[in-house]
Amino acid sequence: MSTNTMDNNSTHTSTREPSGQPERSEKPEGVPTATKDELDVSIKDIESQRTPEKFVDSNAGDGTNVFEQYVTGVRLYLCFMACFISMFLIGLDQTIVVTLLQTIGSNFDAYDDIGWVSSGYMLTMAVLSQTWGRLSIIFGRKYSMLTAIILFEAGSLMCGVAPTMNVLIGGRVLAGIGGGGIQTLLFVVMSELVPIHKRALLFACFIGLMSAASVAGPLIGGAFTENISWRWAFYINLPCGGAAFLALFLFYNPPKPKFTWKQKLGMVDYVGSLLLSGGLTMGLLAMSMGGTTYPWNSPAIICLFIVGGITLIGFGIWNFKYSKFPIIPSVIIREKYVIIPVISLFFTFFCFFGLTVYLSTYFEIIHGASPMSAGIRFLPLIISMILTSFITGVLIKKTHFVKPFALAGGFIAPIGMGTCTLLSPSSSNAENIGLLILPGLMIGLMMQSSMMSVQVNAPKDPGSMILSTAMVNFSRSLGGAVGGILAQTVFNTSLRKKATSVFTKNPTIFEGFTKSDIMEMASNPSLMRELLTNEAREKMLDVVMSSIRNVFYMSIGSAIIIFCCSVLYSKKKIPNKSEVMTRAEYEAKQKATENQSTHNNNNQDL
Repeated sequence: MSTNTMDNNSTHTSTREPSGQPERSEKPEGVPTATKDELDVSIKDIESQRTPEKFVDSNAGDGTNVFEQYVTGVRLYLCFMACFISMFLIGLDQTIVVTLLQTIGSNFDAYDDIGWVSSGYMLTMAVLSQTWGRLSIIFGRKYSMLTAIILFEAGSLMCGVAPTMNVLIGGRVLAGIGGGGIQTLLFVVMSELVPIHKRALLFACFIGLMSAASVAGPLIGGAFTENISWRWAFYINLPCGGAAFLALFLFYNPPKPKFTWKQKLGMVDYVGSLLLSGGLTMGLLAMSMGGTTYPWNSPAIICLFIVGGITLIGFGIWNFKYSKFPIIPSVIIREKYVIIPVISLFFTFFCFFGLTVYLSTYFEIIHGASPMSAGIRFLPLIISMILTSFITGVLIKKTHFVKPFALAGGFIAPIGMGTCTLLSPSSSNAENIGLLILPGLMIGLMMQSSMMSVQVNAPKDPGSMILSTAMVNFSRSLGGAVGGILAQTVFNTSLRKKATSVFTKNPTIFEGFTKSDIMEMASNPSLMRELLTNEAREKMLDVVMSSIRNVFYMSIGSAIIIFCCSVLYSKKKIPNKSEVMTRAEYEAKQKATENQSTHNNNNQDL
């Protein structure tokens, strides 16, 4: 670009000759040497330097632009309604099983596998979340979402009719594939419906709704378990999912991707999806079965770790070096202010899912609560999440700051997880309520601030906003899966070790029982209450409580990482309305760019 200069002794403007231009004849003094086109370009140059570049999201990369996705008026509210139903569906299903686990374990006599009822769902949600983001660019957000709902409904039906624990876990895996698509695409759709300055409050409403559904989940699950059957906790997804499907089909009509079917099928990264999902699955299976089903040094566990690790390395090489349409573009990985919130959210949900699974065990085994009562005792955690997330969204919208809320969440994280270790068999209801508030505050703060930080710092390359948003859900789901599985591993390993020690040191009070009897009772609270004396029961409850506490100790380490990440968040603010580019400004900029390109080409021809 040329730059105008003003001579001290002259009021006339001169410009540097563009390269490749023919020499101009000398002009008389007092006559400008620049052409009109060059002056116009130079003036625009100066104005662009004085006026900061306005914020605009990256285009989807499907032949449409970001402004074609925005919706206003009645249609916007109808789209919100469809998303609200879908969000409630996912929020409900993430926690409805929490108060069912002990009942399901007893029903199928498979206590060692109850962690997979949650983790199997979270695992498949995680491993395919990023793939769903890419598929939505290729096939469109609407039909990708509808496909995800169908898969979720099929998995829920399979869970409801399951005759064995293996079939139930299989149903949860299928539901997780669909649930991962729903959760990922909901945030993508919401991000496309409105400009960024409106999203903080919108995300607050949706996260609040998801949290409200999470509140209802344990209560509804407990009520079904006590009054009808635990199977209805899965059947309830069928009418909710049907309503969500119908609402999205009727009211959500975004512009279609401008690809032929042949192009669409060629843009799917089959190799990358297979390597990523395969590697993660093998790694998580090794963590789940190590120390319980198989010893840590067994060939099966070692092979899973080695092959899984090699597969993930292969995914990295393929994704960043060879894939034409990578699931995780390198431009996103290079943006540290996207990766830092993604890492913090991984460890936030690592803490959350380990906490929720074994809080259920704490309430039902240690305090003898019914499933319904256990669900009610989760309210301090869930309500504090709802209120904090909503208030954070409102404050971000008003102040445009993100980092202070991330710092607050990071500061609370280790304190909140540390307070959970104070829970004990003698804890009163007031103590149980008070000690669960801080973890809820931390989760609410981190959920909101992480999502907004990623959105404002996402690269401007086509598709980057969608894939960055998908990565947020990928990290959240993966963190939940890893947290749930490692919590199960820590609990089961600790329980077996401590139960064996107690049995060996107290042969008198366990007279008449074998070591295998004690191990079975340690996993089955109903047997413990029915068969053991008061003294023996107290000993076993101490063993269970100590094992639960080890899960909470593990979460403290994750909370410290959350704090470290929060310090490194970007200081970039959410733009206000005047700082966000309008459609007219965007089109004018595109036209100016095209005109400038044409002008340069003409000059080169000369």
